[in-house]
Amino acid sequence: MKSFIFILLFLSFSSFLNAQTGHSSNNLQKVSLQLHWKYQFEFAGFIAAKEKGFYRDAGLDVQLKEYQTGMNVVDEVLSHRADFGIYNSSILLEYLKGKPIVLLASFFKRSALVLITQPYIHSPKDLVGKTVMSSLVDDFALNFKPYLDGYGVNINDIKMVNQTYRVDEFAKGEVDAMTAFVSDQPYKLDKLGIKYNILNPSNDNLFVLQEELFTSADELKNHPQQVYAFKEASIKGWEYALSHRKEIAQIIKKKYAPQLDMDTLEYEAEAINKLILPFIYDIGSIDRNFLNKQIQLFKSNFHIGEGKSLDDFILKPRINKLDLTETEQKYIETHQKIPMCINYDFFPIDGFKDGKHIGIMADVFKLISNETGLKFIPLESQSEKGLYEHLQEKRCKLLSVVATDNVHFSTIKPTKSFSATNFTLLSRLDRSFIDNPMLLKGKLLLVQKESFKNYLNYLYPYLNIEVEDNKNIMVQKILDGKAYSIASIDEQADYFIDKYGYGKLKINGFLAKDKLLHGSIGVQKDEPVLYSIIQKALDNIPKQKIESIQNSWRLTRYHERVDYILLWAVLGVVSVIFLIMIYYQRKLKYFNKALEKRVAQKTKELQEANELLEHKVQKKAQELIKKDEILTSQSKQAVMGEMISMIAHQWRQPLNTITLQVSNLQLKYMMGQEILKEEVMQTLEDISNSIVYLSDTIDDFKTYFHPNKTPEDIALESLLNKAVKFILPRLKSNKIELKIECDSSIHVHVYINELIQVLLNILNNAVDVYENRNMDDKIITIICKKSGLNVQINITDRAGGISDEHLPKLFEPYFSTKGKNGTGLGLYMSKMIIEKQFGGSISVKSSIFGTTFTLVIPKDIQKK
Repeated sequence: MKSFIFILLFLSFSSFLNAQTGHSSNNLQKVSLQLHWKYQFEFAGFIAAKEKGFYRDAGLDVQLKEYQTGMNVVDEVLSHRADFGIYNSSILLEYLKGKPIVLLASFFKRSALVLITQPYIHSPKDLVGKTVMSSLVDDFALNFKPYLDGYGVNINDIKMVNQTYRVDEFAKGEVDAMTAFVSDQPYKLDKLGIKYNILNPSNDNLFVLQEELFTSADELKNHPQQVYAFKEASIKGWEYALSHRKEIAQIIKKKYAPQLDMDTLEYEAEAINKLILPFIYDIGSIDRNFLNKQIQLFKSNFHIGEGKSLDDFILKPRINKLDLTETEQKYIETHQKIPMCINYDFFPIDGFKDGKHIGIMADVFKLISNETGLKFIPLESQSEKGLYEHLQEKRCKLLSVVATDNVHFSTIKPTKSFSATNFTLLSRLDRSFIDNPMLLKGKLLLVQKESFKNYLNYLYPYLNIEVEDNKNIMVQKILDGKAYSIASIDEQADYFIDKYGYGKLKINGFLAKDKLLHGSIGVQKDEPVLYSIIQKALDNIPKQKIESIQNSWRLTRYHERVDYILLWAVLGVVSVIFLIMIYYQRKLKYFNKALEKRVAQKTKELQEANELLEHKVQKKAQELIKKDEILTSQSKQAVMGEMISMIAHQWRQPLNTITLQVSNLQLKYMMGQEILKEEVMQTLEDISNSIVYLSDTIDDFKTYFHPNKTPEDIALESLLNKAVKFILPRLKSNKIELKIECDSSIHVHVYINELIQVLLNILNNAVDVYENRNMDDKIITIICKKSGLNVQINITDRAGGISDEHLPKLFEPYFSTKGKNGTGLGLYMSKMIIEKQFGGSISVKSSIFGTTFTLVIPKDIQKK
């Protein structure tokens, strides 16, 4: 979840009561969302948007309405008993029948509804004459008819019984199959130990709408801004829920569905993540190509909707203009320059230098100026008292940033909240990290402003807090031990250290992270037209743009002076990963261009033979390009996930050792035992050695992620050792012996990192198999030898081999023998690398004793 923050000023005690809710509850617009089932993780995004305040920040007080038996969700929305609804493909069908429905967002990208069958049913063809437990026949046809048609199965040849929404009948063998949501019901069967198969339309690239956010045309017409705000807050809720699955699962159990256990909710959370595919699709995005296919299918099957198109069904993007009234336009024409008060001593949030407004808010007001044409003239204050006087005497029409629930400045009216912040604790380098505010009891904290003291004492009455507005004095008191920590607004913390305590202070905790302060722009109450203009401009600026501004200032601060080697190494790894993503994106773009050129050429030839085939060829080409884009993206994410897991293995032991050594010294000190100087020096030396090891590990992984642009010369034995080094922790933890037999004289001229990726895919697969087997003599053997102008690498395990059923599919995309834990991309991408980039070959032989993968590649790879 992204929460980028701006500073809030001068909150009095009474304003703190409202700060917890962001918007005053009296100003929130009440709306309702009708769900199409009972509370569970399927609705986590909407629950997160409500519980984490995203709806509130959008000015909405949202009621989530649980489904009641027999309810028609579409009727609930169209009759205005609910403002928004969640439903399935039926909304498209109802739209074609003439119902005024508008689709706002589509969340599931794969079919959540599947057929769970008894083990003896392997294909839709096996359903003929069998009993299927389902809801209404019309609903079953809506969801599964295209899938069954593909296998030549007529719905009338299947026996239907009413759905009970339980798994009991299936578990007892009373039905042969049942419709089910893949997110939860397979888990229930797993817990009962019931064997089953799943027939999933998504595996045949077929799916239907099943988690669709919609509203009525009347709601959009009467409250357009409200509709857009609800959609955007809901998407933000899903982004947070998928990034904090366990936290939201706990909220659902505690407040919405106490009858569900955490294991069930966490299983469902993982399944929902696979249905939404947030790393491939934009959350909530709508696939017009799919809807076009669906609408044509419905028109054909139901003979309805003639003349209907998607234009009135899908919510149009928000128009990028302010829609100013004549009064507002006239105000801008006659008030080109607006005097604005700048907050005192609040850089980098708010600042004044050489007669110019600088900092985060300066960049925000540049955007507002671009939107409105207004020019803002900054007025500096030399103190908080001076700022107050400027506002009281109406020397300025605006205050650049103020608390959303401000009561300190009586002449100011805040806009809607567009930011939130917390406090960061700054202490001496020898202070421990504070993860519980109770640990600060009895310790003195320093803050820069009286309003900060009031707010923190409201949240934590037991804290001892003093106000000191001179930053140099604050730092000196910390260094002299006269105070424990400085409580600084989060955006100022890094700047504070860099400017006043570089090399002397560190961040050692946070306060008010769960009760963020909300911020706005302040407008004089006697300027209602200006207030309206500023609010419209803020509404029209994307949140991502404001977040980008804040990030740019954070990065600037970090880059000025920080020079820790380990920190740069970590940042280097992140940068390299980003460059790899750009590299593969460019590579994919060049590949797409070449493919499009070939398709165009073939299309021209086919047109001469039969012009009627042109449309189909172009359509198929676009589908192939889209699949390639998805495949490359998934592969890239899978490799990154595996490498991060390896880094965790490499770092875990050294970090545990450092923690243990520090704890031993702390324990002796707390017990009053004598600590010898030699013991301290030895401990510091051991910790230093561990840090060097961690730094070396980062260098290894940084080298791995660096894309090979040209082939390089390397001893093959050395390359193998590089690959083995990444998985050494896994080999040791699973007691696997690795043998390498390679002549040190064999040198190759290859793309080193690509070959390491292939070796790691194969070696990790071997380790995965051994992990699931209780056996002695776990051995993996790597043998390399010359073969003419090529080299041959054999990788052999003794883990029992691969079944004959799986062997032919081993190098196919998305095929995996690991079930839910596999991506099915590793061996496919390995084959692509060896064959396409290296001009070699990869093959596999397997028996009941084990498996051997054979790589044959040229010793000298020419640059491609």
